[in-house]
Amino acid sequence: MNVSVIICTYSPDMFDAFTESVDSILDQTYDSIEPIIVVDGDEDLYHRVLSTYGDIDSVQVHLNEENVGLSASRNNALEYATGDVIALIDDDAVADLHWIEELVGVYE
Repeated sequence: MNVSVIICTYSPDMFDAFTESVDSILDQTYDSIEPIIVVDGDEDLYHRVLSTYGDIDSVQVHLNEENVGLSASRNNALEYATGDVIALIDDDAVADLHWIEELVGVYE
């Protein structure tokens, strides 16, 4: 089962917390994860995120041309998601190492 994990961010001031959040997704015990990052309307932040995570094959990085807010950003991310399950995490949250594994266990 493939899981798309959506992480939206908009503030350069939150970059350190954001990277902790993304790294917690990349470090999951479950392997079939598709991280989808949406940067909400900040092109400089988008390029910073792209330079940090753009070389990782499983990670998608997208930019909203203008700031549209969290709900719209998540809806935009759904356009790119291919997972059987969609999971959402805030850009200042750190996922437990087994979060996706346990989530998939519930679905199975």
